[in-house]
Amino acid sequence: MYHCYFKQTLPLIGPPQEIEDINRESTTAIMDEEQCYYNETIAFFYNRSGKYLATDWNTVSRLVMGLGITVCIFIMLANLLVMIAIYVNRRFHFPIYYLMANLAAADFFAGLAYFYLMFNTGPNTRRLTVSTWLLRQGLIDTSLTASVANLLAIAIERHITVFRMQLHTRMSNRRVVVVIVIIWTMSIVMGAIPSVGWNCICSIKSCSNMAPLYSNSYLIFWAVFNLVTFVVMVTLYAHIFVYVRQRTMRMSRHSSGPRRNRDTMMSLLKTVVIVLGKGAIY
Repeated sequence: MYHCYFKQTLPLIGPPQEIEDINRESTTAIMDEEQCYYNETIAFFYNRSGKYLATDWNTVSRLVMGLGITVCIFIMLANLLVMIAIYVNRRFHFPIYYLMANLAAADFFAGLAYFYLMFNTGPNTRRLTVSTWLLRQGLIDTSLTASVANLLAIAIERHITVFRMQLHTRMSNRRVVVVIVIIWTMSIVMGAIPSVGWNCICSIKSCSNMAPLYSNSYLIFWAVFNLVTFVVMVTLYAHIFVYVRQRTMRMSRHSSGPRRNRDTMMSLLKTVVIVLGKGAIY
């Protein structure tokens, strides 16, 4: 009875061929929404998102790759020297320098991540699988998050020492190690999230135009997280800078004040300027 009624009303909706086409399009849309594309090529995702994917090397691409590799090597060597200097020189065996060494390690890792990127970019991107593409991007996300988190940790440490009128914090080495472990654990998790599921491979319509395998929601989350961290860090450094500058000006007007305090404040001011400048350049 039901089927007869359906057949009678079918012509009122439209021609059978049109109805079949509509059903086919609806089925295709549902399949596109629910299907996972782990076995697809990288070109498939780039084409879906409309992002340009180079096919051949040209002069500009080669120059960019050569310059990028050179910069990456310089970054890795410079930060390696910083880590070695802090390790060898016992004068630097204080929490602030351990955090700076960790920042150098994060920047070294960033150089390594971009070094890997240089050999897997341009036309070479087409050779990547879904897993290797996610690895490439995950390394970059991890290194950037680690660098920003380290800058925040240094800002907090400097903020504590400035307002307690100390050159070095009394934080124990164990606590510094805990902070460093937390930073790297958080950074690795942030970089690995897309590889373990928060991507658009099974939700193709949510793919980002910037990173074709990344979900728009993840990119927004990652960007907001790092932006908030960076804003907090800049706010702390600005507070430190203003406070130290005011203290220094007051001490200069009262030259009878303890010279040790003035030297401490100037040392803290130099540290703030150096670290803040490094963060701004990064």
